[in-house]
Amino acid sequence: MRLRRLFPLVAAGLAAVYVRQVHRFRDPVRVLGAADGEVVSPADGVVAFVRRVEAGEVTAGTNGAAVPVQEVLGTAAEDGWLLGVLIGPLDVHYTYQPVSGTVTGVRRMDGRTPTPLLTLLARAALLAGRPTDVLGAPGTRNNERLSVTLGSDAGDVTVALVAPGAALDAMPYVKEGDRARAGNKLAFLPQGGLVLLHLPGHLTPLVTVGEHVTGMQTVVARS
Repeated sequence: MRLRRLFPLVAAGLAAVYVRQVHRFRDPVRVLGAADGEVVSPADGVVAFVRRVEAGEVTAGTNGAAVPVQEVLGTAAEDGWLLGVLIGPLDVHYTYQPVSGTVTGVRRMDGRTPTPLLTLLARAALLAGRPTDVLGAPGTRNNERLSVTLGSDAGDVTVALVAPGAALDAMPYVKEGDRARAGNKLAFLPQGGLVLLHLPGHLTPLVTVGEHVTGMQTVVARS
């Protein structure tokens, strides 16, 4: 009887170890799912927000406060669209180049006052595949981030990787001046986090909040 009671605890512990030590490091073989003029998702995860960028700002939080997009991305950006994808514990932790072009900027910004992006309830919701709007969370602006800007035929496209807490621990595969190809790997995020995607205004987002996207395969915008 005692062994039967312990079995669920042991199984849960082994599952947690597997997810942390093995599952998140998987690298599935994928085929690019985009045509010319389309933008693919830079990461696996749940779409947390899709916001318009106007006058250099986006609205954040339940009170609709205006936040400078440069403060969120870690680099300057034109008006357009800002999408956020939260990588969950069961998602692939590799990130991908959303468009083809040239890497025009790679910038790292240290965290000011690192704060967990998600509360315990928000983490549970993410595990269940439910969206959590973290754009207004302090960690989205204060945590360490890595921003990569790609000059493409559609204009400048920026991907910003935001740390889930104290450290980003990102392993980028690109540097300034590299030729980018849509679907190629951008960076590995062993701890997961928030992936921001800034797009020019003439592109049309094709995803909605709460949708689960697949890196390299889900088309998130097109001209």
